[in-house]
Amino acid sequence: MPKIYTEKHLLLFLYNELAAEEVVEMNAELAKNPVLFEQYQHLKSGIAALDSLSEEPSQTSIDLVMEYAQKLAAAEVANV
Repeated sequence: MPKIYTEKHLLLFLYNELAAEEVVEMNAELAKNPVLFEQYQHLKSGIAALDSLSEEPSQTSIDLVMEYAQKLAAAEVANV
């Protein structure tokens, strides 16, 4: 893993996308680098906030998708 860590590395770490060796290195770096640890905490809280959202598509969006799917299905039947 590189000696200069970026937000990309922190995100990979937070989403468990690093190899085991890289996880060990990142944990060691977080323990000794307060600036990196602060960035880690900030990203971690942002991820938690995003995970807590429960957005649903509007009924208009659902209707448009269903209308498109029906037209596509009708076109496929017509071409058979």
